[in-house]
Amino acid sequence: MNETIFRYKKRILLVAIAFFAGAFWIIALRFITFKSTAVHYHANFAVFVDGQRVAFDNPLNYEEVQLCGGDEEFNPKTRVHMHDLVDHILHVHDAGATWGHFFANIGLVNGDTVFRDGKKTYVEGKNTDIRFYLNGEEVETTANRTIKSEDVLLVSIGKSTDEDLQNQYAEIQQDAADYNQKNDPSSCSGGKELTLTERLKKAVGLFND
Repeated sequence: MNETIFRYKKRILLVAIAFFAGAFWIIALRFITFKSTAVHYHANFAVFVDGQRVAFDNPLNYEEVQLCGGDEEFNPKTRVHMHDLVDHILHVHDAGATWGHFFANIGLVNGDTVFRDGKKTYVEGKNTDIRFYLNGEEVETTANRTIKSEDVLLVSIGKSTDEDLQNQYAEIQQDAADYNQKNDPSSCSGGKELTLTERLKKAVGLFND
């Protein structure tokens, strides 16, 4: 009888060891191969009206830092926004976010032939040109164009020559690539690597992206 119980306990022990060994290797494999699916990259932009760069100095144009971790919340402003009164860099948390979404989130309207800066509405053709210069090339519209990592967009409103357009574009700080490689201001995630503890929690499945 004792031998039967011993064999039974031994069998249970072997099953438990096999189970935990399997779980260990699964977690170890997930830990080694884990890649975050969270979206967070950056782009640069500027708006000029009659040759003068628009200063986005209204705090309402910017989102609180907690939005860095709010991708799962149903809030359009988590998709693309600005932080910390830095008025030339935008933070993208949704690969489907467009330039139209971004301008709407900061209270502006970006249409094919209409642009509203919060104070005044500009309409193409009424002694006003609305020109878009994206990544060094003039384009017809950006409203429905998705924002790509390290994009550089100029919106130029008024009567400007091609030379004016190029000079305005050259004034835009092109530092999105730097933001992609470092922690964002106020501890926003940016290009931050996961810590060992965070990777382990992801591997175990204690929290999602």
